Amino acid sequence: MSDNYHDYVRRMAQVRAAREENRPLHHQLVELLRFVLECEFAWLD
Repeated sequence: MSDNYHDYVRRMAQVRAAREENRPLHHQLVELLRFVLECEFAWLD
């Protein structure tokens, strides 16, 4: 395959990794949902 294809694949992997690590709202949402689940489980006990 061409070098351009390999460069594209490598670059897209970097973009995906950066997107995953740079998602503060996603991490806040996950943290909030975990807290809500803990409260619900405490309520059920």
